[in-house]
Amino acid sequence: MADGGRVRSLAVALAVALATSTAAGAEREAPAVRGETPAAREQARLCERKNREEGVAACRAALALGIGPERSGPVREKLAKHLVALEKWDELGELLREGVRLDPASAAAWQRLGLTLLFALGEPAEATGALEEAARLAPRDAPVRVGLALALQAAGRAKEAAAAFEEALRIDPAVLDGRPAARAAMEAAGRAEPWP
Repeated sequence: MADGGRVRSLAVALAVALATSTAAGAEREAPAVRGETPAAREQARLCERKNREEGVAACRAALALGIGPERSGPVREKLAKHLVALEKWDELGELLREGVRLDPASAAAWQRLGLTLLFALGEPAEATGALEEAARLAPRDAPVRVGLALALQAAGRAKEAAAAFEEALRIDPAVLDGRPAARAAMEAAGRAEPWP
């Protein structure tokens, strides 16, 4: 697959992953929060309605102007979606790093960071660290274990990757259903071969 096709596939995968993690009701108008400025509220509305660079600018403005804590998470999620659409992987990585600094106890935040580091930024060693933290925080989450296994495999740690795949399958035997690339990575790890 050409690099352009691979990037498009990655963009779609990240967009889907980010979309499924968005808090329910993020699109609804939240009530005003004490100390929140009308300008911050307006930028948050524009963040939801605008696309591409205009959406990024509005999301960043809403955060900079002090959007309330109830809405900062959804604004950050929308900003992440805009960055994915624009294929701004470095900026996405920084946004997700900030996300784990803001909420270090969130397994989902560590997982999103790890998968972005692995697939968008090509940093398997750093991705492994983030996904190990996600697995520590969510020890019974099979998809987190699959992400960790993929990062370990990409980092050349096939034996550990095979063990992480086995743990994921113990937690949820169907976790690799419909995921042929992850299954191929698991098979390569079992043979102690690199993948892809």
